[in-house]
Amino acid sequence: MPTLLCLAYAMLNYLLIDCGRINPIEKRLVQSCLFFLQRNMTVESNVKKPRSSLFIKVWVSLVCSVVVAAVLAVIILVQGRVSGVEFSPTHFQQRTFQFYEIPVIEQQITPITRTTVNRPTLKLLRNGGFVQIAANRTQKWDLVSISRGLSSTIPADAELLAMPLREDVNSNNYWEQWIKKNPNNAKFLWGTIQKLAIRGLYLFVPPLLEIAQRDSGASDFRDKIYTQLQIDYERLTKTLRGQNKTSIADKITEEAKMDFPKMAWP
Repeated sequence: MPTLLCLAYAMLNYLLIDCGRINPIEKRLVQSCLFFLQRNMTVESNVKKPRSSLFIKVWVSLVCSVVVAAVLAVIILVQGRVSGVEFSPTHFQQRTFQFYEIPVIEQQITPITRTTVNRPTLKLLRNGGFVQIAANRTQKWDLVSISRGLSSTIPADAELLAMPLREDVNSNNYWEQWIKKNPNNAKFLWGTIQKLAIRGLYLFVPPLLEIAQRDSGASDFRDKIYTQLQIDYERLTKTLRGQNKTSIADKITEEAKMDFPKMAWP
């Protein structure tokens, strides 16, 4: 039991001293547990085995068990929280998720709670017919970002698309305004982006958005998009073949021919 108390005490000190992202409520919880832990460690050290009665032994063991359980609960509350964001390329929706796990072993201990995030630009793309939402299509969700406990947020590939769709600092909703000003090009652009996102090719999205910002009114807008796609596909398949992943490269090429039949393919 003293070993468990010392271990719990050390873990709490780590959370309180070494980690600066604990909010005030969590900090007070940790401080309270430290206080009770110190008190009970003192009680146990003062109880001499020859003079201790059965009642005192049971009482000390019970208190120590409760304290250790409380410490573990605080550690899970602070370090075991997992949260993140997901994006659906099939339905152009975004949602957040959250659950708790046992730290280190990453064993989930609570159900996942999900909340839909309403974005004006996503709503415009769906309701305006700029992306295709099939009612009978199985909804796909890709990870945008995830964070565990006090660690920093880790972005995933879908962040490359989700980030531009967020409201900017001045709440100008750049892409919402761009879509309204360029409805024809918008339908082509976002339809193309949706196809890429469904295939998981989020790395292809930023160059297309750069072209849209730079050449939105160009008469050869579609040709520029196709040229960029050709470059990105060739670069990706060449890299994969260089890594002896020929089957994956062939699959990507076949999918590209299906998604963009108007492009010139070798």
